[in-house]
Amino acid sequence: MNHQAPTGQEPGALRRFGRDLGYNLSTFFTGIVAFVVAVTLFSLGISTVIIYIGVFVLLGALYSATFFAEVERQMATWATGQLPPTYYKQSTATSRLRRMLDPLRDGQRWKDLLHAVLSFPVRVLAFSVTISWIAAALGSLTQWFWDRYLPSDNTDLWDLLGIAPDYHTWIEIGLGIVFLLTLPLVLRGLSLLQRALAVGLLTNERQALREETSRLTSSRSSIIAAEASTLRKIERDIHDGPQQRMVRMNMDLEAAKRRLDPNDTDTRVLLDSALEQSQGALAELRALSRGIAPPVLTDRGLVSALEAASGRSPVPVSMRVSEAARSRFPAEAEQAAYFAGLESLTNVAKHSKATACELALDLAEGGLLLTIQDNGVGGAHLGKGTGLAGLADRLAGVDGTLHVDSPENAGTVVSVFIPLGKHS
Repeated sequence: MNHQAPTGQEPGALRRFGRDLGYNLSTFFTGIVAFVVAVTLFSLGISTVIIYIGVFVLLGALYSATFFAEVERQMATWATGQLPPTYYKQSTATSRLRRMLDPLRDGQRWKDLLHAVLSFPVRVLAFSVTISWIAAALGSLTQWFWDRYLPSDNTDLWDLLGIAPDYHTWIEIGLGIVFLLTLPLVLRGLSLLQRALAVGLLTNERQALREETSRLTSSRSSIIAAEASTLRKIERDIHDGPQQRMVRMNMDLEAAKRRLDPNDTDTRVLLDSALEQSQGALAELRALSRGIAPPVLTDRGLVSALEAASGRSPVPVSMRVSEAARSRFPAEAEQAAYFAGLESLTNVAKHSKATACELALDLAEGGLLLTIQDNGVGGAHLGKGTGLAGLADRLAGVDGTLHVDSPENAGTVVSVFIPLGKHS
């Protein structure tokens, strides 16, 4: 992608006039060279493409057009301000020959070539009008001086119109002033005309934005996948390391307590306190482990993980899973859906006062559709601090959406949709 540096502050009127003048005159000469090179190489390439030499001649035409296009962008930026960005396709081919031929598949390079041809008459127009306008202004203002050197029997326009000779000089000076005063406007209009052609053919801001969006989306997906992998590793490390040690410590403390002398009350108090602390630490580790990702999610998939979460819920949960939703999905999509279900079930248990809950999982419109419905008191929404706002932010990381329908005293329905197209 090509990025031109900002041109700084808006130039003054005199500087703008000088830039417009230089732009409209100089593009004529660069345009001649660009036009001749483009037409010559393109014609030669097309006529010899049947013997393959033409392919490389066309490559030369495209590279030449790209060079002149960059010259035009720099000149247009200097004269009229920053142009939109331009994106050229980056070759991903592994073969040297295919990398060499990739410019033939780049639409922007063909637009550069088209600009070299179509801009030529516009540049000729800009050059001709600029020279003519300057000549008209200077000639009219100075006719009083050089008119004496013309033949005495010379007949000019004003004579043909029947205007008395005494008024000729004043009419010429008036016209010269008009041409001189309108010269900056004419130059500006011609510069903007050339700029419009350059913007239309030499820039592709939408394509540049699409490529940047694609790159950021790919980068975000990689980050999310890496995060999911890291969290799974942390969960396994907690389960296989500190959690097992805490379990063993609890067993040892229980064993020590049973062997303790019944009369040693002080030591018993210390052991009870240590056992209470270790059990609390174990409970916190298990809660932390559940907040990351359970091994069942990695090993057996989303449905099994949601079944396990439903089984731990104090509110009875019935599950309804379509056959299509029993497949395995990308890790980041499964993890997002699991935590959406887990957070929703936690909210049901804590806030809904429900006596029953239904969890449904299905595939719809190219994505996972998870619905959690309860018969509780309702009244839940994203801004009430029930964790739904954080859940919506988490789903946004995988382009997911969250919808909550929770009228007062009529239960709550939480609908989660996670598209699979960008994660497959």
